[in-house]
Amino acid sequence: MFIQDMDTNNHRKFDVAAAAEVFLDHKDFIRGVICFHVQDEDYADDLFQDFFLSLVCNPLPRSIQNIESYLYKAITNDIIDAIHRKEKHRNCLRQYRERSSLNGSQKTPAEAVLEMEQIDRVLDLIEKRLPRTEACAVCLQYREGHDAREIAGRMNVGIATVRGYVSEGLSRIRRLLGIKGD
Repeated sequence: MFIQDMDTNNHRKFDVAAAAEVFLDHKDFIRGVICFHVQDEDYADDLFQDFFLSLVCNPLPRSIQNIESYLYKAITNDIIDAIHRKEKHRNCLRQYRERSSLNGSQKTPAEAVLEMEQIDRVLDLIEKRLPRTEACAVCLQYREGHDAREIAGRMNVGIATVRGYVSEGLSRIRRLLGIKGD
């Protein structure tokens, strides 16, 4: 979309010539204010160009008595807005990353189902091959996701006992599977 089209669609006046004149007269001041607030040179260049577009869209009012004071306030507001947009974007990316890692986004739904079925088969074998207390503790921890305190409450034993059941159960499983590590 061209600026001329935006003018007719939004009923706003865009004045590229006025913005260019302000930039020619005050470019060192504008760049200085931006560089004072932003140390990253590339980001400062982006903000410099964005401020020009801001002036195109929002020409200076004719009643301004101190142009540099007005420009300082406008630049500062644009920088604050840009920083807020950048932070919001980072937060969205962080939330997306957290959600995708929690949902196991690397696996397809079919892969996730197969993995759960395999885990269930292994846990069923554990229940058949381990003593009842060890099997119960291991399954509560790994199938149902309970911690030692919750398992202790369900089994009416101490937390240390639960940890012992899980530890011994896992050791037995390793021996049954021929895995070294004990």
